[in-house]
Amino acid sequence: MRLFACFPSSPVPLSLIVFLTLLGARGMSAADAPTAAPLTLPQTLALTAERHPALAAQAFAERAAAGLVEQAAARPPPTLEASLENVLGTGRVQGVRSLEATVQASQTFERGGKREKRVAVATRERDIAAQEFAVRRTELLAASATAYLSAVAAHQRLALAVEPLELARATLAALDTRARSGAASTIETSRARAAVIAAEADHARAAAAFAAATTALAATWGGDSGEITSLTGSLRLPDTLPAEAPLRAALAAHPRLALQSAIIASRRASLAFAQAQATGDVTASGGIRFLRDGTDAAFVAGLSMPLPTKHQNQGNIRAARETLAGAEQSVRAVEAELRTAFALAWQDLTAAHALAGQLRRSALPATEEAHAAVRRAYAEGSLPLVDVLDARRALIGVRRELLDAEVAYALALVRLEALTAPTFPLTTALLAP
Repeated sequence: MRLFACFPSSPVPLSLIVFLTLLGARGMSAADAPTAAPLTLPQTLALTAERHPALAAQAFAERAAAGLVEQAAARPPPTLEASLENVLGTGRVQGVRSLEATVQASQTFERGGKREKRVAVATRERDIAAQEFAVRRTELLAASATAYLSAVAAHQRLALAVEPLELARATLAALDTRARSGAASTIETSRARAAVIAAEADHARAAAAFAAATTALAATWGGDSGEITSLTGSLRLPDTLPAEAPLRAALAAHPRLALQSAIIASRRASLAFAQAQATGDVTASGGIRFLRDGTDAAFVAGLSMPLPTKHQNQGNIRAARETLAGAEQSVRAVEAELRTAFALAWQDLTAAHALAGQLRRSALPATEEAHAAVRRAYAEGSLPLVDVLDARRALIGVRRELLDAEVAYALALVRLEALTAPTFPLTTALLAP
């Protein structure tokens, strides 16, 4: 199993070795053997699109809708009717002496373009199923990208927890040696031991969070964490924000708007079909009637159609018209939701970028300089160990704040691209190794 490349080169703690060993053991027992190459974000998205059970189920709905289109094109089938008259009566028609039998076939001819309009309704419903698949696919890909970023962030938090743990252990070992020679006080040793315990707890939490993140990531394509050997890339923000105008313009191509357009087209087709149903169909029939003893026969023919009424199918027409109006009004609601989601994601993106830039430009260098100065002073004997530990905790705290800001930026970027570019090119570039 390959370890992550960004771990420090110093010896890896025993707890981390145990954790990674267990993770590798789970991977070897998985049904699908893990690949040797690290997992990338594009590969994660491809796995989700190919293997997620929800998408597989959604594909069946689209194929079922295609079957309904085929059925809608079928014409009304002909019917065959056989009837007996003057049978089992009394007197002159007793028994079957006066039996008359009629055999005839009938065919209904649809009027008003019902067949074409019925096919149009089924076709529009198939389009809705296709657009629902696209919307669901976009949602799942966004969840997959979010899970990948969360796993990368969890790994970086785990790497941040390694260094203070190793430092605390090395400090405790040095103080134990000095304490045996009388050069260090028991108070310093106790403080160092407490620092080791706190660092071990932080590391254990980071390891558990990373295990949970890899499990959640694998679940986005219906797999398990044993399929993940390592991840590529680390979060590092660009110097400038992406251009807002092209992203905002791309909102017009969001799958939800395409779905709403398909729904409107379907409702219009349903209205046209309801109006066509107000036109009565014509049924033509013809056959042969066998008279009395069966030696005589005659042709029979007929033509029938419903009598027109004042309010024929008006209820269905009104319902279809109101449903269409509601669908058209829903477009504005969807557009408003997308604009609001974009605005909120953009605000989070800009805020996270500003905070990360400030931390990287000023807070982090200042804290690193202070930490180095405290360590020099401690080495010279002018400061106690507690000051070194406090300076180290402050440095780790700033690094964690910076990572949190970078994670917030990346997650906001995923939200933006889920709205504008569901292939996530900017997020992929953000994670480029």
